[in-house]
Amino acid sequence: MVRSIGDRLDYLIDHYLVVCIFLSLFILTWVGVGNIPASALLGLILCAAGLLQQSAQVDLWILVPLILYNLISMASSYATYGNIVEGYGAMQSVFPVIYLLMACLTDRELYLLRQMCAVWAGAVAAAGVSQFVWQAVTLGSAGRLEGFLGNANAMGIFLVIGWFSLMQCVSEGEEKDWNSFLIYIEPILLIGLAMTLSMGSFAAMAAGILVVLTAKKKQCSYKDLFPYACRILAKASLGMGTGILTYLAAARTGVPWSCLPLFLYGLVLVRCWRKFGLFLRCYPKAAALIAVCGLLAAGGTILIRPSSIATFSERLEMMGNGLSYLTQNPVLGVGPYQWRLLNLNDGHKYFNTWHIHNILLHVGVEFGWIAMAMLIVIVVRCCMKKTEPWTKAGFTAFCFHNMIDTSFFYMGIMALNMMTTGNPHNGGRKKEGPALKILFSAFAVMFAMDLYYYIGMT
Repeated sequence: MVRSIGDRLDYLIDHYLVVCIFLSLFILTWVGVGNIPASALLGLILCAAGLLQQSAQVDLWILVPLILYNLISMASSYATYGNIVEGYGAMQSVFPVIYLLMACLTDRELYLLRQMCAVWAGAVAAAGVSQFVWQAVTLGSAGRLEGFLGNANAMGIFLVIGWFSLMQCVSEGEEKDWNSFLIYIEPILLIGLAMTLSMGSFAAMAAGILVVLTAKKKQCSYKDLFPYACRILAKASLGMGTGILTYLAAARTGVPWSCLPLFLYGLVLVRCWRKFGLFLRCYPKAAALIAVCGLLAAGGTILIRPSSIATFSERLEMMGNGLSYLTQNPVLGVGPYQWRLLNLNDGHKYFNTWHIHNILLHVGVEFGWIAMAMLIVIVVRCCMKKTEPWTKAGFTAFCFHNMIDTSFFYMGIMALNMMTTGNPHNGGRKKEGPALKILFSAFAVMFAMDLYYYIGMT
């Protein structure tokens, strides 16, 4: 065992850049929508690692628009506040650096990074569920699962992206080494996701599953597609059903500690998850029955959160309000954080939130049409690439969620999406050492300037 642990540590040291990129996800998960010191210091560390690299194979149709988006965002901040740090551009500039570092990895290292991201998503889910049960038992109260993200909707889409990444790893990997361990993370993610009661995340997950089934249909007949779909839905039904029952026991029965037996049942479910998967393969009719029951129960989740319909209607009103400001300043927008103030004083319904719950619209309003166009270019480029079904499904879920929510501005969610669905090698061009060093040096100077501005402001 000691030798095995030592070998694994040596392996990670040999692939230090993977560890460095993963640790950036670990840090960004905790910072919500971000803060300047954390982003700038992290950016400087990543740039230092980047200066050691000799070559990269990067897709310029993603890297260049991403850089331009951040530059325009900072220009909008400067036009509004007279500096580049009071906005999103300075914080989100860490993402082009992460993407460029990913381009320096080998295909095997990109796969290892995806595995580590899946494990981290499982750890976030496990910690959140444990915290939920602990609070229910000791404090006698429970609410929607928020976890490390501090917001139930953000936690929900974080776990959805993690689930799609996990499924891609399991479908690619061999039944050996730690990849066999990854299978047991799936029910943890599903239970945690259900306890967020995030309807937007549920819908995003459904959109992603539809992408997977559409891709599968191109490879097989409906006769083979149906049992495949039933297995996916049956697993989702059992895992998420356990999470919903745990939530109801803690929050709706008046006896919060009654969630404890269901929590223990969840542990047993994790232990037996591989056998459950084999059961579904051996008994396709049972899989179909569980899937149908799960779909029927899915409609019942609306009864648990009846306010979700009103919330969706309010978001449509919010988008309508945002459209009225879309033409106010097409070049640089109205400025970061300005939409909320405009909404407060325009006589329209006040929504008491910083972001329009449609990211393309929000970016167009606050940063201008060019920044919005850069995001569209990135999305179109990613959709045009030929990628694995589960990877494309995860990206689809992320994009779908951002049409009705604000996960793009959560640093940890955006980082997880990049690391699990981004593949710079696919359609990428090779860049040698001098070009890389110039890019990383330029980013390092910018992060140093961010810190300088921030220190001067405080």
